[in-house]
Amino acid sequence: MAGLGKNWRKKRGFHVTADDLETDWTPHRPAPFGPSLSPNPSLDLGPGPASPIMTNDYQDLQHLDNEDNGHQLRQAPPPPQRLFRRLCSGPCFLLLSLGLGLLLLVVVCVIGSQNSKLRDELQALRVTFSNFTASTEVEVKALSSQGGSVGRKVKSLESQLQKQQQQLSEDHSSLLLHVKQFVSDLRSLSCQIGVLHGNGSAASCCPVNWLEFEGSCYWFSRSGKSWPEADKYCRLEDAHLVVVGSWEEQKFIQHHMGPVNTWMGLTDQSGPWKWVDGTDYEKGFKNWRPEQPDDWYGHGLGGGEDCAHFTDDGRWNDDVCQRPYRWVCETERDAAG
Repeated sequence: MAGLGKNWRKKRGFHVTADDLETDWTPHRPAPFGPSLSPNPSLDLGPGPASPIMTNDYQDLQHLDNEDNGHQLRQAPPPPQRLFRRLCSGPCFLLLSLGLGLLLLVVVCVIGSQNSKLRDELQALRVTFSNFTASTEVEVKALSSQGGSVGRKVKSLESQLQKQQQQLSEDHSSLLLHVKQFVSDLRSLSCQIGVLHGNGSAASCCPVNWLEFEGSCYWFSRSGKSWPEADKYCRLEDAHLVVVGSWEEQKFIQHHMGPVNTWMGLTDQSGPWKWVDGTDYEKGFKNWRPEQPDDWYGHGLGGGEDCAHFTDDGRWNDDVCQRPYRWVCETERDAAG
């Protein structure tokens, strides 16, 4: 009968508890089988005691329900609220709180220690970076100062080198002039000796320190005089200020006088431009600078510009006759002899 009741419950698909048995079975006392357990009035069972078979079946069914209910109660987990109350009550909650507090304290201490170490490392890095920056700035300033000093020394050396080169160039030019002058003087001396040996019958030659070119003798000064004083000096030497008659003579004079202003024998003090030896100016050779002569009065020295001179590039210019320029004397070789 117990097996029959258990199978019947599985087939019906519902669960019957002890409380259900008390509320459903006790008042109504239904029959153990069929959809309704109430007595059928058509059946005349008559008064009398309950059947022993029915009583046993009911007891077996109630016993099976009690066993299943106890088994389910043992297997079901305790309600969450009861578990939480157990954990949160008594010494367990105190121990749990103390454990969590200690854990938080340890975490805070560890974080604080790490933070302190990081701060110390950051401060050390800042100090190191500051020291590195300061030392770098000092080195950069030192290098800049040394670079500026080296640059100044280089510029000074370059300036000295340029001056030395210019001086050497000037000395070289002067040496060449002296050599040429020496050769000319030697030639003139040989010429004079030949004249003496021939009792004056030999061809005439230029005096010592004079240069010969195409039958004329030239003397180049190394000091400065005004145009009238230079003209007077040449006349005392039985010569005159140079008269340029060709481009070849121009180049010869320009080569030996150097890049300096030098008087020539051309003037317009008496009116038109004239050469001192009477050479025709209008038909002769000319080498004026552009827009010259201009007879300029703006120099502040009084009067116009009435005397001609070679400029540093060899071309001609008119200027105040009182300026102290170098000069060139010229004479015929036959006259010099």
